Amino acid sequence: MKIRSDFTPVEMLLNRLLQFADAFEQNNRRDWPHLKNNEDFKEVYNFEWSLKAPLEHIYAEGRDLAVFMSSKLKEFNYADLNPTLKGFVDSFDGGWLHQIEILRSDSQAAKDICENLEYVPWAIPQMIKLYDNQIELSVAVKHTIDTLKETDLYKWEGGQSQQTFPVPEYNKILECVHSIGQMFERLPSTYSGKDEESLRDHILVTLQGLVSGSATGESFNKRGKTDILVRNGGANEFVGECKFWRGKSVYLDTISQLLGYLSWRDTNTAVIIFVPNNDFSSVLEKVAEHTEEHPLFLRATVMCDKTWQNFEFRMIEDASNIVNVAVMLYHIPPSS
Repeated sequence: MKIRSDFTPVEMLLNRLLQFADAFEQNNRRDWPHLKNNEDFKEVYNFEWSLKAPLEHIYAEGRDLAVFMSSKLKEFNYADLNPTLKGFVDSFDGGWLHQIEILRSDSQAAKDICENLEYVPWAIPQMIKLYDNQIELSVAVKHTIDTLKETDLYKWEGGQSQQTFPVPEYNKILECVHSIGQMFERLPSTYSGKDEESLRDHILVTLQGLVSGSATGESFNKRGKTDILVRNGGANEFVGECKFWRGKSVYLDTISQLLGYLSWRDTNTAVIIFVPNNDFSSVLEKVAEHTEEHPLFLRATVMCDKTWQNFEFRMIEDASNIVNVAVMLYHIPPSS
């Protein structure tokens, strides 16, 4: 689902909500009905009411939560339902996201019953596990909704800040890099044979005219020199590494190298890969597979283009801190 254009400043957070919506929808369409109708759940009806009711509640409440979240989390994209981001975000107040502890209590009540039963239908522990997974999904949703309340767009719509809001630098930088990468591909005779540094410098020259801060190459940041560093107001807006494709090992090492350069506040990054191989499509498939093998990989988020995929990784020194890593690949075949 493409994010509506007036919500571009918070696109990455909204894309996260779409990922959560897909997970809830899968639960609703596949897992809950399967456990209810195709396994041994019906044996619960042989229990006395005091035991049966809490176990039935797990199904009813869990399915209701899945139905609600699978549709609700996508509603920001419909202007007739939510003309503003603020209206969408505020619509969660007082609802499911504020009942996390109640959901956990219900789960524990069901677990306590199962522990004291001589025989527990197989479907019940599976339902409780699914219920608990949805609780953790709901916690992640709440964190994202709370983060949206801190964005400039939300505050601007509520009259809490200046009457203009900037498009985040990170988005602008990635769009710029992608545009340059596509230019490399359109003009292979011009860029084939160039080394890493030369291609990086082409990116830097364009970035220097775009960003409000400074864009520099081979800049020292924490433990080493990163290929591209964009700074603004004393803070790093973007950290990028450029590499030629040299296979899985070099690719994963490049991600580790990039993560090793980051301080606690550096969360917007990219790995830019120049691919000389003729089998470019094969490289794209390999990158999609290999990325998940990195020990700090968390999840894939939005795919902006066939050659531009966004991911989230855990920070090396603080696993609770999330790093955005755009992996961008551009085909630059060797000159004939």
